[in-house]
Amino acid sequence: MSTPAPTAPSYPAATHTAAWYRVPQPGALLLSGTTRADYLQRQTTNDVSLLSPQRAVPTVLTNPSARILEVFTLLHQNDSVLLLTQPGHAAGLAAYFKRHLFFNDQVTIQDASAAWAQLELYGPQLSGALASLGFAQLPALDEVMTSNWQGETLYAIGEEGCVQLLIPAGLIDSSIEQLNDQSVASLSHEERELLRIQAGRAGTPEFTDAYTPFEVGLGRYVSDTKGCYTGQEVLARQVTYDKVTRGLAQLSAAQPMQPGASISLDGRTIGQVSSAAVSPVHGPLALAVLRKPFEPGQTVTIDGHPATIR
Repeated sequence: MSTPAPTAPSYPAATHTAAWYRVPQPGALLLSGTTRADYLQRQTTNDVSLLSPQRAVPTVLTNPSARILEVFTLLHQNDSVLLLTQPGHAAGLAAYFKRHLFFNDQVTIQDASAAWAQLELYGPQLSGALASLGFAQLPALDEVMTSNWQGETLYAIGEEGCVQLLIPAGLIDSSIEQLNDQSVASLSHEERELLRIQAGRAGTPEFTDAYTPFEVGLGRYVSDTKGCYTGQEVLARQVTYDKVTRGLAQLSAAQPMQPGASISLDGRTIGQVSSAAVSPVHGPLALAVLRKPFEPGQTVTIDGHPATIR
């Protein structure tokens, strides 16, 4: 797979004004029933009791070895919990949850993906774009705000590096038209990935069972106070005994880097490139989960070429 070249007509808008990105195949599951919160609490890494109409809870589903199976966000919705999955993952996650229901779980799982569209908003001047859709201000990290727009409820969720909009599917075209009327630029998938990699944030290529949440920078998605869940003992040992032996790193180089390329430091292999892009400002960039110890400023070798840990 080749590294995407900078297409970037909307890149300046995302870094200086405002831009939107439409999430492909948005996934949404609706969990209802009296024990839904208890069920999610024993399945995932974060504290579900923090969930409220004003607060989202990002969390991770891990296997018994604490490796990542899925990363998603929980939203309070009346008498249910809405799970926003990774793109295209709703059906698989619903099947997993149904397989792991106990006989006494009072939980109903419904794939609600068709009911919702998702946009991500980027840039330092999002206030006007959000105001045009009825939001009074920008949400803080994990904060949930709602607006009544054209008679329907829209949700704005504060995330790292962006604001996510959850929009009833029937309003997505008019919402995009409204943003375009505000001169908010649209981002391609390549531009969106470039922004993520440039910010040093893990994404779908890093959200795999090759890694634990701590290894890809998702420490805040893991509660250190909640009760038992699958993978908890391993994650607790990683923290208590300083056993997080790998970490997410950003790399820069003079030439494009390719996902899957091996990374060496002082003659030893310490990881592989997982995400890569070419920035019109910073040049070739990549993300990789590297075996410790490593330090910013060190020079590594990727496919025979030097690169720098940022």
